[in-house]
Amino acid sequence: MAPPEKGALGVLTYLFLRVPSYYLPYLIPVTSFAAAFLCLGLPARAHEMVALKAGGIAPQRACLPILVAALLISGATLVLNETIVRDTWTEFNRHEETGEVAKLFHADAEFWYRHGSTFYNVQDADRPTRTVYGVKVYERSPDGRLARSIEAESAHIADDNRWHLHNAVIRTFSSDPAAAPRVEHEKSTILEMASERELALLGADAATLNLLRLREYIRAVIRDGRDAVRYEAMFHSRLAEPLSVLIFALLALPLGLGVEQSRSLANAAVKGVIVLGLYYALQTTGSIVATGGVAAAVPVPWFLLGGFGAWGAWRLYRVPS
Repeated sequence: MAPPEKGALGVLTYLFLRVPSYYLPYLIPVTSFAAAFLCLGLPARAHEMVALKAGGIAPQRACLPILVAALLISGATLVLNETIVRDTWTEFNRHEETGEVAKLFHADAEFWYRHGSTFYNVQDADRPTRTVYGVKVYERSPDGRLARSIEAESAHIADDNRWHLHNAVIRTFSSDPAAAPRVEHEKSTILEMASERELALLGADAATLNLLRLREYIRAVIRDGRDAVRYEAMFHSRLAEPLSVLIFALLALPLGLGVEQSRSLANAAVKGVIVLGLYYALQTTGSIVATGGVAAAVPVPWFLLGGFGAWGAWRLYRVPS
């Protein structure tokens, strides 16, 4: 892929990648809420609900097609989030060098990258701090033998692209297959890198995996005896997120029907904004707590969907027929 364009084309390219990768998972549920609200709020303000009731049709019956449509959109959102949104997220965060894109491939709980005769393997990465964790580097000689291996707890990638390794074990192998390797233990050492391509390893982020791969990643992390709470929270959050399309529609329906009594779309809309704000505030709080390693916060997305969904269903049930 060519380097990012500048000017208007660069802005459009940025927006084209940024909107699907970041904002679309929020836009679809909120749009579902607005659509369901207006589908009933506008007819309710025009007294059409009175005519509906006079014909013997309960308001809840009129809500059924809207809920079915929201359920279908929830399924489509799940597919969209795990395909287009995930791909654009990866594309947006991809590291480039002179027009060539560095490639990562994934196996079990590890991310692998090959550049020339050197193989790199990391367990995880933190892009903002330019740090990779569980680092392994395997260097081959021109004839294909293993010349050197490096294992380190973590590595910070400096601005000059040098890797500052922490708690590294370096094994150097001689040309004699029978000879034991020379082993060095270094609390801190520097690894000179050939080019900026190795920065692709900063993209070794479990957030770039689809749900099936993420599930496999979590199992492998647990097998390795490492803490998987952060990844489990990520998995449940992403799996539950599309259902918010249905739940938001369910929350909007009683508000829309309530316009028949209040005669004001604005008042009902303000109540809706408050409800959605509360939902996202609780969701963000649960996500932060779970990311901090608190296992009890992992099922928070499901509790939120269940709680808000039950409240919306109860309010819809109480709408006068």
